[in-house]
Amino acid sequence: MIKPSLEEVFTQLLSADQAFVFYRLPNEKTVHCHHQEDALLTSTSNLNIRGFLMSRFDSPLPAVYISNKNQLRFDYDPPNFIKKDVEVSIDLENKESFINTVNETKKAITSGYLKKLVVARKINKKGEVDALKLFTHLLGLYPQAMVYFWHHPRGETWLGASPEQLFSLQSGRLTTMALAGTLPYNPKDQYYWGNKEKKEQAMVRDTLHADLKALFPSQAIHCSDIFTRRAGNLVHLCNELSVKVQNIDTKALLNKLHPTPAVGGIPIEEGKRFIAKHENLDRAFYTGFMGPVIGDDQMDLFVNLRCAQLIPEGLVLYVGAGIILDSDPEKEWEETQNKAKTLLAAL
Repeated sequence: MIKPSLEEVFTQLLSADQAFVFYRLPNEKTVHCHHQEDALLTSTSNLNIRGFLMSRFDSPLPAVYISNKNQLRFDYDPPNFIKKDVEVSIDLENKESFINTVNETKKAITSGYLKKLVVARKINKKGEVDALKLFTHLLGLYPQAMVYFWHHPRGETWLGASPEQLFSLQSGRLTTMALAGTLPYNPKDQYYWGNKEKKEQAMVRDTLHADLKALFPSQAIHCSDIFTRRAGNLVHLCNELSVKVQNIDTKALLNKLHPTPAVGGIPIEEGKRFIAKHENLDRAFYTGFMGPVIGDDQMDLFVNLRCAQLIPEGLVLYVGAGIILDSDPEKEWEETQNKAKTLLAAL
């Protein structure tokens, strides 16, 4: 009996309007599929599940998930796809609102209320979208990203190619990353990182390190040297942090690490309050977390970045930029434009 292809299963599940998710972990070839036989919306208040988790930014738990009871694996080579240079249309009203929020953020930083904040916005891209092609193009374009397609008939439809791991827990080893600062990818791999990018990334790393020290002995935490990490058409500054752990309280870990300073603010609670008051945006699953969980001691969770929601009218893309005192509002706007190209390049 011939095993159905990824394309056939994807098309069948989408047309049947069943809950399902396809995903591929970074630097792997295997594409996984979990699917339900019904349209029930299941959720969990902890991480002791077996399935693919999707969590919102503002209310991480309880989170919805799709069980791995029905699962398929595909050794999949994405079709050849040459991305084209894309231009992101400029919505002047959207731009003015974003820059106003950046300026309000800088005032809050000057006053001492904040040290750093990520300001987000959304971009509406109207027009028919071929969901299967968009997903498979993302698989081909971004082999180092966590690429996923999530559909729930009683929820929403999202897809993305995230470069940032929230944390991975495998056989008693916890790994996470401090990812911040953004420049366009250069084929020569030569980058000039300015003080703004270096300061932003250092704030994220130091806050993450302090969060881990609140849970683990400081001598058990290992932090790598800083390096440049590619994420499709962009690069970021990164440190990887790891801890050997036993009997970890994953819910406490999650509450400590989410939202990371790379998507929220420093200090965390002040940042969340500022976002709720000034951003004028429901982030939904953007900057939440998602990924596969196999019990409470094996999981790969990623920050939901470079993502979009599929709606009947087209796509809603979500992008953001990290703001510190040295930030130039116009350059931060350009950064969000460049981040939008990650998904638009796959259309």
